[in-house]
Amino acid sequence: MRDREALLRAVAANHRAWFRRHGDVAERSRGIDLIVNGREGTIAFPARRSRAAVAWAVDRATALGLPTVSCWSLSEDKALGTLLIARGFEWGWQPWWMALDLDALPDEELRHRVRSRRRGAIYVLAVRDERHNIGGVVVNPWRGIAGIYDMGVRPEYRRRGIGRALTLAAGRLARDLGCTHAVLNATPEGELLYRTVGFGRLGEGRTWWRHPGEHTTPRQQELVEAIGFGDLARLEASEPTDAELERSIGGAGSPLVITVLTGQPAVAEWILARRPDLVSADLGEVGYTLLHAAAEWDAPEVAAVALARGADATIRDGVHNGTPLRWAEHFGRERIAAMLG
Repeated sequence: MRDREALLRAVAANHRAWFRRHGDVAERSRGIDLIVNGREGTIAFPARRSRAAVAWAVDRATALGLPTVSCWSLSEDKALGTLLIARGFEWGWQPWWMALDLDALPDEELRHRVRSRRRGAIYVLAVRDERHNIGGVVVNPWRGIAGIYDMGVRPEYRRRGIGRALTLAAGRLARDLGCTHAVLNATPEGELLYRTVGFGRLGEGRTWWRHPGEHTTPRQQELVEAIGFGDLARLEASEPTDAELERSIGGAGSPLVITVLTGQPAVAEWILARRPDLVSADLGEVGYTLLHAAAEWDAPEVAAVALARGADATIRDGVHNGTPLRWAEHFGRERIAAMLG
């Protein structure tokens, strides 16, 4: 059994191989990879995370005319995230890394017939009804580790054991190919399935995404970096206007939202000292306040600043009709829920 760090390195290596197998071009400079797949670019688990390295990758993606660019990290890296959102990215979803020692794969009869076919270096598995594929998964073997990708079951066929059959079949195929472990990134719903098969959690990563039109000016980059790195002297020197303290920047949101994403309560305090009216104001969507943002992104220190500044905890957002407490309970933010309860 490999240790956790070795398995995480294997996760990154397998994902890089997966992205390259789908990509047309892989460019590398300053210790950072940019993989191009049609109109999309991927910055895959950058080894170097300096301002110059990130700027090169983003500028290169722009020069290539790529409308969508993503960046993947094995862990929550707020410094890397700051550099990315300063350049127009949004703070994206969180992959839950999981791994399975294939010697521990359950030995049971599959409830559904799973078909397999090779496509180049990868293997595509599917379950069919009389006419259509109703579920599928892809296996990417790479240096003794099998990556499990694109697991899906059509909604009307779920809760019938199809996902389990596909997962078991994928693991058995990987083992037959000589792989020792299987790795994947799971959603919260998918994790429940994978745990029953024997997968264990390795940790949580982070993705960031830049979509068409989400670009920033040098002035906005300066402001976001000052906020994200908690550089109050730099922030003071930049003298942001009232309008700049209100407006969304790139795909990240307003400066107060950025304090939540990057975990900078002192900067939130600095902004609210100058704009106390923003403590319960809408931050991009009706009823989405600083407390809602703190609950969504798990920023209890920023929530404490908001409450100390008199934030209204009874406001309900316009989409889900939830108070900050309900948001905290939904996302499992126990510390924030305790503050609001």
